[in-house]
Amino acid sequence: MLSVIDFYDALAPWYHLVYQDWETSIARQGEALRSLLTTEWGTGVRRLLDVTVGIGTQALGLAARGYEVFGSDISRASVHRATAEAARRGLTLRCFVADVRAVAARSASADAVLACDNSLPHLLSEDEIRIALKECLRCLRPEGGCVISLRDYAPPPAHGTEETKDYGDRVWEGRACRLRQVWSWRGEVYDLAFELAAKDGTDEVVLRTPQTSYLAVSVSRFAALMESVGFKNVRRIDGCLFQPVLVGTR
Repeated sequence: MLSVIDFYDALAPWYHLVYQDWETSIARQGEALRSLLTTEWGTGVRRLLDVTVGIGTQALGLAARGYEVFGSDISRASVHRATAEAARRGLTLRCFVADVRAVAARSASADAVLACDNSLPHLLSEDEIRIALKECLRCLRPEGGCVISLRDYAPPPAHGTEETKDYGDRVWEGRACRLRQVWSWRGEVYDLAFELAAKDGTDEVVLRTPQTSYLAVSVSRFAALMESVGFKNVRRIDGCLFQPVLVGTR
């Protein structure tokens, strides 16, 4: 997981640029998740554990809506930023550094567990994903709910294929830039890095993360993995977040 730590530690100061308007995204996702949690598991859901909290995009929005939110992440820099962002907003968000395969939380301590923004496919085998899912299940109280958002992958292209995903115009330290992801495929796994390139005609790379890797696991296959570790009533929900969402109940 060293590449994941290095990637997110480097990205943490400018991770918000992934969104055109981060503050709006925090509010929108917080409200969408509040509605989802209430619809799926009722108003008794109050204590949440975000096991891949990152810089807090979902956790901040939920804390602002009155939930008691705990967050963990493998990236220390991300955890520090999430905590600072919560303090700046006058919110309570308790965060700690932990690998999603060994979450430092008590068993049956959460009403709901979240892992959003395609975070779990950083684990590059189904066995590793199962370990993480078992941890999510362990942390949930009986009848508690799990919410996972995933990229909706098409079948992988040929080995060696390279792709660029353009995120559009951004401003960093007063400089007009374009944000992009650069992908390189090797079977069902691809390596990627974020690049922030100047928009002054030079295409100079102003910032670049180290590479990290993902497993291009389909949403349907991921749902089957959730069922295999003991989640009940697993199903896909579209239109809640910008990626497909899987829900399951302990």
